Amino acid sequence: MAAPVQVRLPAQRLPPRVPRPPAAPLPRFPRFLLAVVLGVVAACAVLVARSTGVLENGAALVVAVLLVLLVPTSRDLCRRILLAGCLLLGWVPLLWWVPLPVGGLGRVTIGLALLAGGLGAWVGWGERPLRRAARLLPRPRAIDLLVPVTIGAGLVELQTWLQVKTARQTLGMLMSGWDNSAHFSMVNMIRRNGVTTDVLAAPPGGGTWQFDSYPQGFHAVVATLIEVMVGPTRGGLGAELLAYSQAVALLVIALTTMLVAGFCALPALRRRPVVAVPVAAFVAAVFYVGPGATSIQGGIGNFTMACALVVAAALIAVPQARVFAPLPLAALGGAVVGIASSWVLLLVLAAPAVLALVVPFGRRRWAASWPRIVLSLVVVLAVLGCLWRTVVVISRVQAASPLTLTGGVPPVNLGLAAAAAIGLAGLCLMVRRGAADATRSIRTRVAALALVPLVAVGVTIGLVLVQIDANGKATYYGLKFMLGAEIVLLVLLAIPVAHLLGRRVAGPRSVLGSIRGFGGSVLVALAATQVFGLTVVDLADVGLGPEAPGSANLAQQVRVLRQPPSTADLADRVMRAEAAGGLPAHSFFVDARPDRPISSILAAQWYLSLTDTWTTQANYVAAGIRFADPTAGAADQVRWILATGPDTVAVVPFESRYGVLKALDRPDLAYRVVGI
Repeated sequence: MAAPVQVRLPAQRLPPRVPRPPAAPLPRFPRFLLAVVLGVVAACAVLVARSTGVLENGAALVVAVLLVLLVPTSRDLCRRILLAGCLLLGWVPLLWWVPLPVGGLGRVTIGLALLAGGLGAWVGWGERPLRRAARLLPRPRAIDLLVPVTIGAGLVELQTWLQVKTARQTLGMLMSGWDNSAHFSMVNMIRRNGVTTDVLAAPPGGGTWQFDSYPQGFHAVVATLIEVMVGPTRGGLGAELLAYSQAVALLVIALTTMLVAGFCALPALRRRPVVAVPVAAFVAAVFYVGPGATSIQGGIGNFTMACALVVAAALIAVPQARVFAPLPLAALGGAVVGIASSWVLLLVLAAPAVLALVVPFGRRRWAASWPRIVLSLVVVLAVLGCLWRTVVVISRVQAASPLTLTGGVPPVNLGLAAAAAIGLAGLCLMVRRGAADATRSIRTRVAALALVPLVAVGVTIGLVLVQIDANGKATYYGLKFMLGAEIVLLVLLAIPVAHLLGRRVAGPRSVLGSIRGFGGSVLVALAATQVFGLTVVDLADVGLGPEAPGSANLAQQVRVLRQPPSTADLADRVMRAEAAGGLPAHSFFVDARPDRPISSILAAQWYLSLTDTWTTQANYVAAGIRFADPTAGAADQVRWILATGPDTVAVVPFESRYGVLKALDRPDLAYRVVGI
């Protein structure tokens, strides 16, 4: 039997799939109406939510961050965070340089409303609004997960700053850093008056404000954060203390997150999370548990902010392909302005990072349209104007030679600083070597960072020589500059390391390779967190106490929160006295209790800070409050205070007033000794 014949039918070809035509662009007038509607609705929603108290505390902070990060400054989230951080930290303080007619809404509410309205109008004005709205969301990358991890680590390390419940706990913790009294005073004055101290009128009793010659960029940022959380209306003294400690902690977390995001945005790390994880861990460790934590806990948060902005300037300049790019240039200018208005001496370390922007001197890097050139020049002029204002403020300093003033002794690890300087210079020169490829321009700018350690060493030597000539030893500003150089050089060290490893570490080719690479990366990251000492905080009973500065400070602050020092009740005493009728003018606090745990000068300065009466004349009186014996010494200092003027008043703890008056033996002066 013959086999059946198989007949193959011709295959039927489906008609080619015709791509869906894009939606027709909206005409101009409907776009205008849509932009107006979306802008007004978004702005009104923010205004209503803020006015009714819906957007307060954590909710307000989250919404503010989301609005800022929706601005499409970059396709990548990490790059957005870096640019937004520098723009805000540098330019927001300008809002506090002049009094603005913001009424009860405040600067923050109006700013958030304008930002939300601007984003809504921008979306509505697009020819294809949905496509433009999609640009508000950044392109997700796996490396973006390092951002919430950095925030979480900061919440753990700075938990004491965020968990304080009472004014006494807050003040007890802040008293562990001497300069906290001055910085709280400046923030409190901004909250009270709506402008920085340098533009205030003279004090009611005449003289000058103590900090009218102090640039207050950091303090304006902290005041802005407080206004985001609790609104423009100044609360009670206890509430302001709590808000200050929380805002400082949040700012430190934001600074560290900005730097970690900046490193993750580098082309060398963007697609190499195996290298990025240890780099991010080391950068965060510098600020959370390393020398950066020392400056935070020491009460010099403005100094920490300046150090972070020096590194941020380098992170913006290194990957920048064009010189005339208005947005990155505005962010770089914001970093420069923020440094100048926080701790101006660190500008010398930022200069090489800024100069790295212009190398290599190729014609293509300078090519730009005229609008870009004009906008870039406007940014440069604005930066120069802000720098000139900083010079004007600093010129009011009354000391003949401010750089030779004595003060505290910042803890500097000279060996670590020297290792960072030598290592940074060497690694930057190593990065410059290599074949000519697409990254050669970036590698040239990384090599230019080798100037940073050279400048750091040169300025350090100059400062130390000047101070030895004046005081016979290195003093406050010389040691503080060394600490700043140590922090900056350590973090900048990660830039050449990232570029060296980024070229040599290939991506995994299998699942097993991915697991092995990720496990090794996590282990190296954990090792990086222990570079500055053991970070264990709860094994002191078995002889394994924390060694890292940040962890040791955390353990000490936990003890303070459990049992605040006796002097920390000063805020409660001031609040009770103000509620009972107020405190006398020209009054000075003398802590005459035998169990006082802090310097009497520091207690007197905190009194001036809490009462908003810190003038240069009052500071002179407070600086004379020194004694050892709790009774006779207190009487001597009360006598000193009363002798400085016919209307001065000595304020003492009410339980010590009788003993002070008895030792003073001047019944005619009893009415000028007040107990609180």
